[in-house]
Amino acid sequence: MTGIILLTYGRIGYELLEAAGHIMNQSVKQIKVINVYDDPDTADNLPGQIENAIAQLKSAGQCLILTDLRGCTHYNIARQFVEPLHVSLVSGLNLPMLLRLLYHRDENLVTLLHFAEEGGVMGISTASDALTTGDRSL
Repeated sequence: MTGIILLTYGRIGYELLEAAGHIMNQSVKQIKVINVYDDPDTADNLPGQIENAIAQLKSAGQCLILTDLRGCTHYNIARQFVEPLHVSLVSGLNLPMLLRLLYHRDENLVTLLHFAEEGGVMGISTASDALTTGDRSL
């Protein structure tokens, strides 16, 4: 089972994890949540927090770090921990992405990256999509 780190602004990671557990109707294991706040010490403290989380999840053999926003401080810091075949990083975290990953956690890291991207993108739709396909159930 792949270890997962949710590295997000504020309590976003906890809220997504709670929602996923509710939807799946079970507790979710092997996940660490790291909250990031607007703190001048973030750049100094965050690497140690990420390193500790990876070490705790390493028994899984592989670890996936999910961030909410590409290019932000915590994403850039997490990039230094990427280790091909062992630790990967994905940005754009949303609930459909997380659910898809949780259902497929026994896959290898390369396959999981595809599930992450697919889940994240497939979870996006607009009301106009439904209208153009004839779905009037809105």
